[in-house]
Amino acid sequence: MKYLISIFLIINFAFLQSSLSERYTTYNELEEKLNEWNQLFGSNSDPFPQIQNEGVVYHQEIIGYSGVDNLPIWAVKLSFNADVDEDEPKMLILGQCHAEEIYGLEIAIELIEWFLDPFNSENSIYLQSIFSIMSNSEVWVVPTHNPEGLEVVHGYYDINNVWQQDESFRKNKYDANMNGVFDFVLGIGDDIDGVDLNRNYDLNWVYGDEFNQLDTGCSSNPSYLSNYDYYRGPAPFSEPEIQAIRDFTLANNFLLSIAYHSSRSGCVAEKVIYPWIWENEKSAPDIDVISELGIEIAQRIPTQDGQSYYYPTNSKSMRGNAHDWLYANTGCIQYLIEVGTSDIQSDELNIIEDTISRNMQGLLYLLKKGAGTSIQDGPDIYQVSGLVKDVNGIPLNAEVKILENHGSILKPRMTDQFGRFRRILREGLYTLVVSAFGYETYTSSISPSSSSVTELDIILNKLPVYNLSFNFLNLESIENFSGLVIYQENEFELNLLGENQLPMGDYQIFIESEDYLPYFINISHNQDLVLDINMQNKGVLVYDSFENDSNWINNNGFSFENNQLKSQVSDFYRYNENKSIRLNQDLSYIDNVDYVLKVNLKNELEWDNDSLVFRLSSSSSDSYLILKEISNHNYDWHEINIPFRIEDDRKYLEIVLSTDSSVNYRGFNFDNLELLYECRGDKGDIDGSGELNISDIIMIVDFILDNDNFQFTNCLADINNDNIVNIFDLVSVVETILEN
Repeated sequence: MKYLISIFLIINFAFLQSSLSERYTTYNELEEKLNEWNQLFGSNSDPFPQIQNEGVVYHQEIIGYSGVDNLPIWAVKLSFNADVDEDEPKMLILGQCHAEEIYGLEIAIELIEWFLDPFNSENSIYLQSIFSIMSNSEVWVVPTHNPEGLEVVHGYYDINNVWQQDESFRKNKYDANMNGVFDFVLGIGDDIDGVDLNRNYDLNWVYGDEFNQLDTGCSSNPSYLSNYDYYRGPAPFSEPEIQAIRDFTLANNFLLSIAYHSSRSGCVAEKVIYPWIWENEKSAPDIDVISELGIEIAQRIPTQDGQSYYYPTNSKSMRGNAHDWLYANTGCIQYLIEVGTSDIQSDELNIIEDTISRNMQGLLYLLKKGAGTSIQDGPDIYQVSGLVKDVNGIPLNAEVKILENHGSILKPRMTDQFGRFRRILREGLYTLVVSAFGYETYTSSISPSSSSVTELDIILNKLPVYNLSFNFLNLESIENFSGLVIYQENEFELNLLGENQLPMGDYQIFIESEDYLPYFINISHNQDLVLDINMQNKGVLVYDSFENDSNWINNNGFSFENNQLKSQVSDFYRYNENKSIRLNQDLSYIDNVDYVLKVNLKNELEWDNDSLVFRLSSSSSDSYLILKEISNHNYDWHEINIPFRIEDDRKYLEIVLSTDSSVNYRGFNFDNLELLYECRGDKGDIDGSGELNISDIIMIVDFILDNDNFQFTNCLADINNDNIVNIFDLVSVVETILEN
């Protein structure tokens, strides 16, 4: 009993210590609420005796942990039959992200309490809406994904039993300066430690603030400076809190989402923000759909002064934020709602309650949109939903495109485990394309309805399957060989020793071994096929680790730095560039051979608008032949192989960077480049006599002594395939002659 009294006194003393209103919920209080909700509703199959068949309406789970204090990050599911994974649209509500922006947590709690107590007199007016949402959808609520930041804002006793509190703290508690101590400064900004969790997503992460970067304010409040508060973190997704949100959203096909924030500076207060118009030119592919719903949500949230409504706007920021990442990577449209005025932690109870209440209207509107219900002055539906199955009724993992709202920046929108897809649209006529590997593609025109969800049942017919196998003509063993079959943007490993069953279609076959020239062939696979493969010895015409630019001419603004070729000297490439650099080799002097260009690179280029181009050019005209064009983000080191032949006077290899007038990125870095070619003849038979003899030995000695650079001949002398002709190659030839 004395122990319980002591705990009670400590908790109450903490409240006395805290500078925040007791109305705001601490992390400990949140966990108490979660435990209570779970006890009351987690296994209660009849929580609302007034209705029937609602089943369990509450489920909670831990989706991750904070990075320093290892505090659980909770997710709550609200739905009829919440203990069952049903084929229903899913919506995601992210409560608190930034530590000081605590209104989001309160709105999240309010939503949960509304849905668990729908007959309460304060919210029973929305009973029909609540039941319609719960019966037609799953609502997932993450009250906070910054629990340790929440504790800093509310205050806590440290290990020395000293009270610590900074109600203006924004970030998590990541030890940014690596000194083993949590460093923060009372007041706005200047906190060394912590990462801004809404700058840690990988889309446009590079534009976020670096460590210890100073704040420059905003145009509407330039005097408000919050230094160090926007640190993006040491790497994209470096923070466990954001890893948890990433993994949770990738595992669920969320349709719509709200992320709550607040603006202490007032720069973006009382706004509804959504994807995107970058640099006033580049807009999200679903921009019309996204903007229309954003405007409708904003029109349902009155401002605090009662004079207007929240202001709707497309996001202009490119700084690793959640709403842009979530839309581009999962298709879920997320709205960032900046709750309240610059008084983001009001002490006045009536303002707190009023702010929460006013925001509930916009929240319910979004949930009704996702649930496909227009009840109680709800939205026009304009939702398309479909099941994709094979002829036997088995759900398929298929990609779904609306061509009018598609763009390369978007990751493929795939059906879920039920074979289900859902898309929010506007009034109009759209082209629906559904495709799955091994099946015929489905294409249809659709026109969504304003009054009900447009339901589609789509059956994909399986393509014929044929065998593909290989006959290696000139090899006794293919140990250490690897093969890929490339279909559109997908790659699959090949069984080079046995049969491969592939559906009818057009493929590229790629076979590689360290000792041979990579082999490429394009096939139309419409019957059982045995491919005769004649692997060729490889020669290395160029190997460049970019210590300098000696292999290149016409260098126009490219950079050779730290053994890398970079697209520019600065961090980001410039607008309106069309610059090239050319290899100083005439590739026609080796007559009629196959080449393979092998490059280890990383690239970050604006989708569809800026590109890295590999091409063959002519010295006598402006004519060129494009070998490969890259226009996307893949900023991890990876290797590409480009096969080609010289067919005419376009015999010079060029690398080109082409950019448009807005949105720039980091371009490309090359770590190394190899230009391989078909080495004709047998290794060691340099004189072309058909056998290894003393003449070949003499020629190898001459190469070693004279340092002969005629690469085509040297490839036959490079017995060990190490790109050098040396004494070890000579010994290999001698040993072979003696053995024979």
